[in-house]
Amino acid sequence: MVKKALLINPPTGLYVREDRCQAPLKGMAVTMARPPLDLAYMAASLESAGVECRIKDYPVQGGNWDTFIAELKEFRPEMLIISVTSFTIHDDLLACGVAKKELGREIITIAKGAHVSVRAAETVDKNPDLDIAIRGEYEIAVKEIATASDLSAVRGLAYRDRNTGKVVMTAERPFLDNLDLLPYPARHLMANEMYRRPDTNTVQTTIQTNRGCPSRCVFCLAPTVYGAKIRLRTPANVVGELKECVEKYGIRDFFFRADTFTLNRAWVIELCEMISRELPGIRWLCNSRVDTIDAERLEAMKKAGCDGVAFGIESGSQEILQKMKKGITLEKAREAIKLCHDHKMTTLLYFVMGLPWETEEDVRKSVDFAVELGGDLVEFHLAIPFPGTELYEIVMRDGLLVNDDLEGFNYSRSPLKTYTLSPEQLLKLRRWANRRLYLNPGSLWRIARTVIRGIKSPSQLWHTMKFGSVKMFNIIFGRGE
Repeated sequence: MVKKALLINPPTGLYVREDRCQAPLKGMAVTMARPPLDLAYMAASLESAGVECRIKDYPVQGGNWDTFIAELKEFRPEMLIISVTSFTIHDDLLACGVAKKELGREIITIAKGAHVSVRAAETVDKNPDLDIAIRGEYEIAVKEIATASDLSAVRGLAYRDRNTGKVVMTAERPFLDNLDLLPYPARHLMANEMYRRPDTNTVQTTIQTNRGCPSRCVFCLAPTVYGAKIRLRTPANVVGELKECVEKYGIRDFFFRADTFTLNRAWVIELCEMISRELPGIRWLCNSRVDTIDAERLEAMKKAGCDGVAFGIESGSQEILQKMKKGITLEKAREAIKLCHDHKMTTLLYFVMGLPWETEEDVRKSVDFAVELGGDLVEFHLAIPFPGTELYEIVMRDGLLVNDDLEGFNYSRSPLKTYTLSPEQLLKLRRWANRRLYLNPGSLWRIARTVIRGIKSPSQLWHTMKFGSVKMFNIIFGRGE
C-alpha cells in the first residue's frame, strides 16, 4: 500500500497537458496556463484510499529540477506520477531517473498522457526508470495501482515486471460511463491563484463537464483518449463542483473542459438553468462545434454566465474540411459565428494549417475566412500528427513527417510537411496569417472591444494592456516559436 504520492507537471516547459490538448503557451495567441486537472483528479482518487498527496506544476510555479529534487528529499514519496506531452516526453521522463537516484529503485514511477496511452508498452520498454504507463482513463487506475498487490489485475496498464524486467500489458480498461462516480478534483493541493484569466487577472479554474466525441476529425485525439461516445456528468454533479469552487476557494471564473460542450441540447439547457438559479454571477468559457449551437442554447448559456465560446473552424476550404472529416460547412460556420455575435457572445476561433492535402491557396483561404468571420480572438495551429490519430497514419504512410518524433515541436513549429509545402513554408505562412489578422484594423478593434468588456478595475486594465502588448508582439513578429 502506497502512503505518499507526488504528482507533477515536470519542469520541461509551459504546456497545457490535457490528454486531447497538448498546447504550448509560447507562440500561441489565445492559449493560457490551465490548472493540472488530471493530476487533481488522480490525487482525489488516491486520497480516498488514504494516500497523502502533493501536486506540483513546476513550470507554472517557477520550479526547476533542483526544486523537484528538494521536494523529493523533503516529502519522500513512494509514488511519482508524471504528466507528459508528445512534445516533451523525453525530457519529462528524466524525472523518473532523478526520483530513483534520490530515493532508490523502490519508488514507483508512473506516466500518464495521450502519448503513453497510445504507446504504453514502447514507452516503458524504452525508459528503464519508468515502471508504469497508464492507458486510457487514469483516476481509478492510479488508485488501484496504489492499493494492488498484483499489478497484472489492474486494467489499462503497461508495466515492467520487477522480477523478469519484461513489459506486461494488462487488459483494456473500459471507459467509465458514470462520471459522477469520480471525486471532485483535489483543488486544495493546487496553487489555484497561479491560474488566471488574462483579460481580468481573476483566478480561473477548469471544470470537466463531459468526455467523448463522436466526430472523426483526422487530427484529433479525443476519440482515442475518451472514446466516440459522449459521457455526461449530471448537471447537479457539475453544479456541486462549481459551488465548492465558489464557496471554498472563492473562484468565480471557469473554463468548461469538454470534447464538445454543446453536443446535447437538453443537457446544456438543464445545466445552464441550474447554474442560473443556484450560482448567479459566475463566468465561464466553453467549446463548441458550429453545428451544435443555436439560439436556444446560446440564450441559456448567456443567462448562466457564459461569456465566450471557442469553435474549431479549422479551414476556409470546403474541400479541406471534407478531407479532414470535420463534418461541417463554411456556411454553417458563418451562421454560428453570426448567431454568437447577435447574442453578444465572445468567439474564439481555431484554425489548423498544414494538413497533407493543403496548398498555399488553401491556407490563404483559411486566413481570408478568419478575417471574414470576425472572431474576437483567433488561433492558427500548425497540424501535429499525434500517434493514435488518423493523421499520424496518413503522414507515416506517405512520408510526410520530416523528424523521427515530435520532441521539441509544437503547434507553432511542426515537423510535418504537406504534399506541396515544406515545414519552413508552413511556418512562414503561419507568421503571415497572424500578421494579416492581428494587424487588420477590424480585428484589432474587435480584440480591444472584447478585452474592454471584461475590465472591472484600473489594475485589470493595466494587467491586460501589459500582457496583451507582449503577447501580440510575440505573435506578430514570431517570437517564442
